[in-house]
Order: sequence, then structure tokens, then C-alpha cells
Amino acid sequence: MPDHYDQKILALLVEDARLSVSDISRQVNLSRSAVTERIRRMEDNRTITGYHAHTSISKSEGVTAYLALTFRPLSCDLVQPLIDAIPEVKLAHSISGDLDLLLLVQASSMTRLNVIRGEIDLWPNLDKVVTHMCLANRLDRW
Repeated sequence: MPDHYDQKILALLVEDARLSVSDISRQVNLSRSAVTERIRRMEDNRTITGYHAHTSISKSEGVTAYLALTFRPLSCDLVQPLIDAIPEVKLAHSISGDLDLLLLVQASSMTRLNVIRGEIDLWPNLDKVVTHMCLANRLDRW
């Protein structure tokens, strides 16, 4: 379990993964070696799983959508390689309830989203797909 210092370090890295250890140590009031050790430990225990560069898709062209998928019979494991093959799929979650799989797709255009949707329609055991278009970004803590 991350303690108070680990939580502060994580919050700073989530805000800006490029912060230097020196900057972090000043903000959390720990030595650089203590911060370095804590970051290394969180990487080792997979609390921190990576550092990412975020890119922006042109606001005039880019589209984001959630695709809610239902399979009959359930086959999320069967379609995992198909999910992996679409780079525009940014998140894929098996979920409880009436749905089986929820995908977050960020495509460069509506045309590309339509192509992706057509590919997904061919997946095995797919019973239903509902597309929810994102209209505005209200919060992004990635």
C-alpha cells in the first residue's frame, strides 16, 4: 500500500511524468535518494506501470467514442488479439452487467472510426455493439 509520501509522488508523476527527482524531492520534502528508492519500488511492484507521452488528435478531425460490446457466448479472451491489432483502441475493459466489453477508441476521423466499427462487427460471437460518441472532454487525469 502506498503511504502518504508515495501518494504525493504518484500524484506529481501523474501530473507530469517528466518531473526530475530533484523537483519531486523538493515538493514532497524527502531526499533525492529516498524519492528515487520509492519510485524504483513502485515500478518494481507495478504501482507505476509506465511513463507515457500523450498526443493530441486535431480537434477538427479527431473523434473519440466508447463502444459497448455484448457477445453470445462470451468471448472476450477470443477477441483479445483483435483488440490488440487496432492501435486506436486506447482502453479495453471487461465489465460486469449487461455488457461484456467496453472499448475507448480515438480515431483520426469519422471515416476511420467507421472502418474500425466495420472490423469489430466481424468479430466472433458478437451479438451487439452500441457506439457512444464523446462530445466534450470534461476531465483527463491520464
